[in-house]
Amino acid sequence: MVGDEGEGFEPDVLADPLAPENQLKTSGRGIFYMKTFMDDIAFSRGEAGGTVLTMRKNLNAESNAKGVKSA
Repeated sequence: MVGDEGEGFEPDVLADPLAPENQLKTSGRGIFYMKTFMDDIAFSRGEAGGTVLTMRKNLNAESNAKGVKSA
């Protein structure tokens, strides 16, 4: 679980990092990568404000490498 103490943000209104106008930007891909590599992510509001991000990754062999079998 990761949280911030700032104003927070709305995860549903983030810019698409794959859109042509965003491809050369040097920021804005963190949430995209988390959604890509984690099995589950959830956003909520912190008690004192900000946004809390909870991430889950399954560590079993079947879900670890999608389509790749372990040796």
